[in-house]
Amino acid sequence: MKQIKIILLGAVSLLSGMFIYAQASDASVMINNENHHAVMIPIDHPEKDAREALKLRLERSGLKEKVKNGVSRYRGVILSEISPDKVDIYTKVEAGPNNSSVVYMAVSRGYNNFTSSGADSSITQKVKTFLQSFVMDADNHSADLGITSQLDDISKNEKKYQQLLDEQADLKKKKSTIDSRLLEIQNNLTLEKENIDKKKTTLQDARYKRGKP
Repeated sequence: MKQIKIILLGAVSLLSGMFIYAQASDASVMINNENHHAVMIPIDHPEKDAREALKLRLERSGLKEKVKNGVSRYRGVILSEISPDKVDIYTKVEAGPNNSSVVYMAVSRGYNNFTSSGADSSITQKVKTFLQSFVMDADNHSADLGITSQLDDISKNEKKYQQLLDEQADLKKKKSTIDSRLLEIQNNLTLEKENIDKKKTTLQDARYKRGKP
């Protein structure tokens, strides 16, 4: 019973750690050389993969990014998950420890009127919810990249395998031709040797007869 309790406590601790790790929180991010309120969330994937996953997630909602100084900008857009009104959305992805990353998202009502955690708590909460749901997008994107990489490796191995099969078949064909020619040469050598021996015998007989009185 004690061991079962320990296992259950360990599982709860692990799940709690995973849950905490995926929580979005208030932060600040540098945009246009100024610090602005944002929401951040740690992602357990490399910076490049997280950035690409976030771009794809927003593209599926019809948003097109413009990048400047490492910040992706989506100006005058409607993202229903965050606000029914047009807003400016800014995202930034930075490298984190152990090949992880940190994703930031800031929202402005326009003209650098960035939302805050107090007066705009509703939008802030929706951004947090959006980023927490994005964790699964990042996981799926990373899995897709892994699958694509494995498919590429398999394709390369299959190509190499086929090349070896083709080379083997070609060598076998050449070997068959060589073996056939070697047998033909051996037969010709035997015939030529017999001809030479006969002619030498004939020559020897002629010499012998020539030497008789």
